[in-house]
Amino acid sequence: MWKILFDQETKSFKKIVVPDVPLKDCFIRFRPKYYSVCGSDRSIVSGHRRLEHPVVIGHELSGYVSNGSGYDMEGEVINNGDLITILPNYYCGECLNCIHGNYNTCLNKTIIGVIEDGGLSEYLDLKPKFALKLPKSIKEELGALIEPTAVGVHALKKFSSTENPLIIIGAGGTGALAYETAFKMGFEDVSLVEINEKKIQTLKNIGIDTYKTIKEAIASKTDSLNILDTIGMDSLSSRFSSIFNSVASGSKIVITGLFSSEYSISSDLLIRKEIDVTGSIIYNPNDFILAKKIILKNQNSYLKFITNIIDMTSLKDLNDLYQIILDEKSIKNVVKLH
Repeated sequence: MWKILFDQETKSFKKIVVPDVPLKDCFIRFRPKYYSVCGSDRSIVSGHRRLEHPVVIGHELSGYVSNGSGYDMEGEVINNGDLITILPNYYCGECLNCIHGNYNTCLNKTIIGVIEDGGLSEYLDLKPKFALKLPKSIKEELGALIEPTAVGVHALKKFSSTENPLIIIGAGGTGALAYETAFKMGFEDVSLVEINEKKIQTLKNIGIDTYKTIKEAIASKTDSLNILDTIGMDSLSSRFSSIFNSVASGSKIVITGLFSSEYSISSDLLIRKEIDVTGSIIYNPNDFILAKKIILKNQNSYLKFITNIIDMTSLKDLNDLYQIILDEKSIKNVVKLH
């Protein structure tokens, strides 16, 4: 089988061929067809997130079962030839968190495309419970958007009221898809904050207006707010200061963006304004299933977020993937693998 390794030291992609391995009992063999670029892929390729060894990236995927059968996460039978997407964070099912149904916080999860080899490969072998069967009526490339949409679904569920205005910070894949998904989940007043001029123009081209600052987004809001921060990074502390000083009491902040440094918040403002701050990490199988249902019913609404579809067979050099992944103006770049 072939794999495409990314080496952080040389900043290069290399296709290698390794021996095929027999398919284990109770596993399926998945042949990825579409790979959607994720922010975590960008952090790996840019070197912001350091890895111990070269890795095959790619975890937002759709493709076909080429061998094996079983029951997917929804209890549907999957067989050879079925279109599927996969849940790329394999949970153990046995740790304390999994026992309580919090599979997203599994203490022993295997993360493909980051820790273990991912989807830029000829095939992946996995347990059927980590697969989700897709109907023939769905566009194949949209299957690769179910994973990032599920991240937003999980986070949006944490807001107790859809009536409060929602402000989403960051229009990367997670933020932009969460913006669309929020409307489908019953939120009526949704705003998007983005500072990257190239991305702002891309959003404008598909009919989405944005605010450049949190202060601008909050200015016209007098009610308690729902705020979804998808950026994370080490600037979170300064954003918190702006938010805490501007929002009405009773507001809620959900954070999906990861960051490396510690940050401080004003406990006086936190307490006096009764602001609720919580984290949200990836998703559970039920979030995946809901994301599939939402996208299936609203395919054109989600197709517009695919900025480019790149046929990998047309690339003259595999290292062209470097710029495709780091492309700042795109919302979702999707690569067709075969």
